[in-house]
Amino acid sequence: MELLQLKYFCDAANSENFSATAKKYMVPPSAISQSIKRLEKELGTPLFIRQANRIKLSTKGAAFYEKVSVGLHMLTEAKNEACCDEDTGTLKLSIFINRRLVMQTVEKFSRQYPQVNIITKYTIAPDQEDFDLIITDVTPQKGTYSATKLTEEEILLAIHKAHPLASQNSITPHQLAELPFICTNRGSSLHRITEQTCQELGFSPRIVIFSDDPYYIRKCVELGLGAAFIPAVSWHGQFSENVTLKKIGNASRSTYAFRDAQKLFSKHARLFLKMLQEEFAEQSAALQKP
Repeated sequence: MELLQLKYFCDAANSENFSATAKKYMVPPSAISQSIKRLEKELGTPLFIRQANRIKLSTKGAAFYEKVSVGLHMLTEAKNEACCDEDTGTLKLSIFINRRLVMQTVEKFSRQYPQVNIITKYTIAPDQEDFDLIITDVTPQKGTYSATKLTEEEILLAIHKAHPLASQNSITPHQLAELPFICTNRGSSLHRITEQTCQELGFSPRIVIFSDDPYYIRKCVELGLGAAFIPAVSWHGQFSENVTLKKIGNASRSTYAFRDAQKLFSKHARLFLKMLQEEFAEQSAALQKP
């Protein structure tokens, strides 16, 4: 029974896919399959139930995984405690939402701790890689995560001030249904919120422009090309005076920083999280000012 063999096993148990594990470790899928078979032969029991192209843990495999994963976690912590310099290293971030505020924090953190390398990714599946922090409004599907709430913000309707609805005290669902909408791409947080908000009001939004660039979305609204549902805190101060923001219903979005509770939370990751909380608090406070 080898350490790498156990790592293969735990990763395959999480991904339920030998090919995904092979890709992660940059080896042929056959190497993973053969390694697991040798482990099963040594233990004298099947660890996975194999069905066509799918695998899942057997009852004994799940019990074995529970113990092995804890052991590997303890070994990783022991190595990090013994070898790592807490003032250096790499900080890996998945930034699914609130990219502007998170990147502002990255800039401040880098100036203060230039010896720490920071890797940022924008991914809709942050649980498929190892990150120190995952900034999102959706709990990662796999693993055990600890959540730190960064903010809860209203969802507002952004519309050009020259549009007739901009001057109305209230907007009916029928009037909203006639609006062209501008939104982030499918699978994103704001796309999901736009769809849910409109469905609760009894209609499906007519989205005429999709983009993964918040700056482009804001410019399209400012040009009067359509309306958009936007987060009040993270987009505060980002529109020109040509755009009116209006409250529609009670939609809101909560932003969390998730971390894997089974992984060592390094000193620089703790420092970054603290700085991130301060950045969001400052932005929320600015929103309250008249």
